[in-house]
Amino acid sequence: MVRKRKFLILVTLGLGLLISSLGFGIDQIGQTTKPAQAASTKPIRVVSSLNFYGETAKAVAGTHGQVTSVINSAAVEPHEYKPTTKQAKQVAKANVVIQNGLGYDGWMKKLAKSTNNTKALINVADVIGKADGANEHIWYQPKTMSKLADTLANSYAKLDPTHKADYQANAAKYKAKLAKLNQVIDDTKQKVDPANNKVDVSEPVFNYALANLGYQVNNPHFAKAVEDSTDPSPKDIQQIQNDMKKHKIAFFVNNSQETNSTVKNLLKTAKQSNIPVLKVTETKPDGKTYLQWMTDQYKALQKIQARQIK
Repeated sequence: MVRKRKFLILVTLGLGLLISSLGFGIDQIGQTTKPAQAASTKPIRVVSSLNFYGETAKAVAGTHGQVTSVINSAAVEPHEYKPTTKQAKQVAKANVVIQNGLGYDGWMKKLAKSTNNTKALINVADVIGKADGANEHIWYQPKTMSKLADTLANSYAKLDPTHKADYQANAAKYKAKLAKLNQVIDDTKQKVDPANNKVDVSEPVFNYALANLGYQVNNPHFAKAVEDSTDPSPKDIQQIQNDMKKHKIAFFVNNSQETNSTVKNLLKTAKQSNIPVLKVTETKPDGKTYLQWMTDQYKALQKIQARQIK
């Protein structure tokens, strides 16, 4: 997201104070995270940095787990988040801690270290084999959630062997639901025109999905600059304008949660040039499941594809 880089130092310093004194501020406004139970009788106690990973954790745990998601609102910026005392205590009591990794939610790893609970940490980037420097928006890679479900089932079974069969069955049931999304993705992939498969993006949020479908991002320098809160070069901006005016791209992907004057002007150019805009979001919309969120975005892309069929 656009705002994130300038906050990294402040967040790191804030975490240092949090860890050393446990006297850090009030809960984030708008958070709806479930309060910790003083003495849970459930064998699986999970704290997830992001709610869509928490959703997977809950599905696999079933009735045997208590799952708390730190970021539980679309209005909260994960990079800028400052954990609270309550959340530090929740991490300390958890026997499974889930973080995205790749610098997206580094504060979660710091919390695990501060509470001597790193053994409980599951880094989703490690689960799918992504090394530092990779695109951090890994929840847009289609296989991420199914691999996480299997990893969680195995982790839960080690912690609670008595219910191993339940965890395996729950993971299988969850992956069966994901199969419906995979079918939507496959349908979308079949409609990609190889002769018109280049796209421009405002940020590299949807890039894993685009690559899987067979689309090629035509403006990586611009997108990375926007994500890093640096000014794109005039050359990069001119390239996108040219792509739109000369219809060199199939559509423009816009992260609708973040914008600036440059992106606004590009959206105006897209409209004037009759270039479709695919709206995506970096965080899960409130009131939707991961499956609904992803399906809605792919369905929106299918509508764009349908309009381009001659």
